[in-house]
Amino acid sequence: MKSRNLFRFCAGLLLMLCMGIAACQQHDPAEDAAPVSLTGIDHLADHLSVQEFSVDGTNGFQAGKGGTTVCCVMLPYKWHPDLKVTVRWNVTNWRDCRGEDLEAVVPVERYDEPEQLWVHFMANGKVRVVSSIYGAAKANAPGSGHPVKDPIP
Repeated sequence: MKSRNLFRFCAGLLLMLCMGIAACQQHDPAEDAAPVSLTGIDHLADHLSVQEFSVDGTNGFQAGKGGTTVCCVMLPYKWHPDLKVTVRWNVTNWRDCRGEDLEAVVPVERYDEPEQLWVHFMANGKVRVVSSIYGAAKANAPGSGHPVKDPIP
């Protein structure tokens, strides 16, 4: 009886070891992901603001000048050309007290290492998603002439 239990134990252990080896062989390091901070930046007209947004289900906090950061969105350690995220946001119009819910699948711009994720809400309705260690006013500004503003006028 003891030998039968020992045999079952060893067989189970061998099975778990084989499954572990198979899982390691199927593991793709390019798909490993890192948690990165999330910040929204609002480039909209003064009477508009992004009060709520999310990236792949992770809720952000009011987009403004890029000062409010939340944790965490998962980004692959290795960027690939078809890397995209789903961004959902609400634009509040302070003139008529209305809001509009929007959604877009947005490419993540090329990065060397996953860093803080900056979501730019542009005046033309487009969204730009950048992963960078640099702050909003430096590397992530989408070009001169695109000022950022406070989230509440």
